[in-house]
Amino acid sequence: MFIRMPVQGPFANSDARLALMIRSESGTRLIAFGSRTVVALILLAALFFAWFLVASFYLVMRDDFVAAYFTGQRRDVHAYESRILELRSRIDRITARQLLNQDTIEDRVSTLVARQAEIEARQIMVSELAAKAETTGVVLPQTFTVASETPATTGSSPLSFAPIKGKPQPLPPTAPQRLGMMAPAITPPNAALPRGPMESVVAEVERRSVSLEQAQKAYIAQLGEVAEKEIARSKTAVAALGIDPSRFGKKIFEATSPAATPSLDEFTLRDVSGQSAMGGPLLPLPARTDTFDMTIGRVEATLENAIKARAVFRTLPIGRPISDKHELSSGFGARLDPFTRSLAQHSGLDFRAPPGTNIKAVAPGKVIEAGYNGGYGRMVEIDHGHGITTRYAHMSSISVSEGQRVEKGTVIGHVGSTGRSTGPHLHYEVRIDDDATDPMRFVKAERLLATN
Repeated sequence: MFIRMPVQGPFANSDARLALMIRSESGTRLIAFGSRTVVALILLAALFFAWFLVASFYLVMRDDFVAAYFTGQRRDVHAYESRILELRSRIDRITARQLLNQDTIEDRVSTLVARQAEIEARQIMVSELAAKAETTGVVLPQTFTVASETPATTGSSPLSFAPIKGKPQPLPPTAPQRLGMMAPAITPPNAALPRGPMESVVAEVERRSVSLEQAQKAYIAQLGEVAEKEIARSKTAVAALGIDPSRFGKKIFEATSPAATPSLDEFTLRDVSGQSAMGGPLLPLPARTDTFDMTIGRVEATLENAIKARAVFRTLPIGRPISDKHELSSGFGARLDPFTRSLAQHSGLDFRAPPGTNIKAVAPGKVIEAGYNGGYGRMVEIDHGHGITTRYAHMSSISVSEGQRVEKGTVIGHVGSTGRSTGPHLHYEVRIDDDATDPMRFVKAERLLATN
């Protein structure tokens, strides 16, 4: 059998490109292949050769591929194990921090409970002072609300500051908020802050407690200012009347201003270890006094003086015993006597008014005389205390009796012309230690105080 390319013969005119001749006893057989068959055989041979190359490369390089694969697997496993160890470490740190933060929260809650009790005790003291001032007529400062960075969720602010009746109530719990929206009042600025709803509530309550303490101090200061103004007003009245303040008691017109307590921040702390010519015994710093107790003590003393000064002020015969529409007909001092037409001392003021005009007490006091008294005619004399008395003379009728207590504005009688009188009028006197003084100072003092 042999193969040859056909040149001439039976297939010379065909499209065969390859022929296969087979000789046998029975004869010769010729098999011809076309161009397409040849191309197919060549492609098949090429594919087989390529597969042979790939298979040989795999057999040679298989061990390297397996080694590289397992190396990558081990590297991934090591990375996962390292990540797991890191996560476990972080979990341990977070757990430890939470335990520490829990202890910190408990300590801060304990501190808040103590502070709340102190605030309640202080509020009771403030309320008692305010109630005492209110019952005695001292004008209280306006109530106000503690400023809050977060709006109240209820209808009114839980920190509304005003005098209360009875025991104050604790601060209500507030809705949880983000920690970043507030600054705790007790936690140092460099400390790690625990996070969570509980921390937010504690921080908010701490901030509000500090605000309420500041509000209490501010209210106490305002109450002290009101007391000082009341003392100053009474002192102004006494000065306008020309009365010696010592008549009403010692230090009654003095205000006890709260003294500032020095703190450690006001001192300059220096390192003096390298300096010479210094010494002295080693003594501990004195215990610091509670500035709130000192302040409220001084304000209470000032308020006591204000109450006493107001009581004194109320007893002073300031004002007119008769309506402003009735003119003054004769003043205090030297004048021509209406009967003798010679110079004489007039011990009071005369107000011309129609008969029956109401005469009112200018200040509260006790009636020590009510009846006919020579040239005074029908007269009423009222003792206002501290040696100060007032007299109302020439009345047509008397409406009070001896020993009776009267208040400012009480009608004690009516204008007339009894006694040594030339016509219907009121003769009004102010006496200090039974010595007649000019009543006009007391009449003008009313206008002076009205403008202050």
